[in-house]
Amino acid sequence: MFPVDIEYASQTLRRFIAWGLLFCGVFLLAACETTTMRPPQVDMARFVPAPESQRVIVQPKLKYLVRQDGYEYCARITGIKITPTSRPMACAFWNVRRKECTIVTPLVTGYNYLGHELRHCFEGAFHD
Repeated sequence: MFPVDIEYASQTLRRFIAWGLLFCGVFLLAACETTTMRPPQVDMARFVPAPESQRVIVQPKLKYLVRQDGYEYCARITGIKITPTSRPMACAFWNVRRKECTIVTPLVTGYNYLGHELRHCFEGAFHD
């Protein structure tokens, strides 16, 4: 028979169980998050561009900034505070004179946020 170090085997088993629980927890959290996330009410309807006469900028030049501090940057730009339950997911700001619009997001974002901010580039503060 091989000598068995009970202490080492016990530690290894505990690590294996801990990593397994962590993996399952992350998997279940991600699955839960995707089924309960809902877009803002303004994004629930199909988007139809406003007529050119009602746009803030008819044909804006777009800039897209992906920032590591995207949440904090957008909080400063918009004045929306970061709380334990809420934070600005993206933001857009525009310069009518230069016909420019800049969209800012954190490193990881979704197409729905980009589309929402792009709409701001054309229509300005459409839901504020």
